[in-house]
Amino acid sequence: MKRLLQSNALSRVDVTHISTHGIWLLTTTSELFVSFIDFPKFRTASSSSLMHVARLHPDSLYWPDLDIEIPIKHVRCFPLAAPKLHPIKRSGLQTKTKFVAV
Repeated sequence: MKRLLQSNALSRVDVTHISTHGIWLLTTTSELFVSFIDFPKFRTASSSSLMHVARLHPDSLYWPDLDIEIPIKHVRCFPLAAPKLHPIKRSGLQTKTKFVAV
């Protein structure tokens, strides 16, 4: 019985917010954002269907009402942070900005 309770705790996923841009999920190890741009099938789903999410495996999320399973690594492939801008200084010329991957 104790092992069953532990596995349920590890598989828990909470939907913390649904916005016009996507879904915020809270797992036992991290907070994830599922963007409607990157995962368009979720845009037309009802909020009750979006709220019903489970973690079947440590590395995937599953929405049984929608029959959609997404590996967590695919959610993490779409970072929310834009690349940092670093100014490039040139002698006598105007400063330009260049994208640098961090």
